[in-house]
Amino acid sequence: MIFIVLLGYSVVNWNAQNIDYYIQADECQIEKTSCQVILDKHNSIEVNILPRGIPSTEKLTVSVEVKGDKFDELSVAFEAIEIDTTTPQYRLYKQTENSFSGSAFLAICSLSKQSWITHLFVKKGNETWEIILPFSKQLAN
Repeated sequence: MIFIVLLGYSVVNWNAQNIDYYIQADECQIEKTSCQVILDKHNSIEVNILPRGIPSTEKLTVSVEVKGDKFDELSVAFEAIEIDTTTPQYRLYKQTENSFSGSAFLAICSLSKQSWITHLFVKKGNETWEIILPFSKQLAN
């Protein structure tokens, strides 16, 4: 029994991140276009999620172009507000010195209107940013 409790604790803490900076990008419409986010005076990123509209039933491709310093790790997770669920964190893999990309999926939901938050985690050395990109989806009739 103690082993199960310790295993559960380690799994929860393994995925926990110490976030140094939070950036809320409310003006971005990530479901319609790519978004540029300024991290600090030396660094910015451009985030792109395809296909447009961020469909629940298709594999998503998340790509990030980095401008400035080199970054160590990037990952993304999606949070559905109305159904109170979060997807796993999907790792984005380094493609070039300044770009990362990877695949992700949304949780399937049958609500006619859904509010979502994209959580993008960017790590450079000992610093971690969480960029929050909200979006809404209307199911097609």
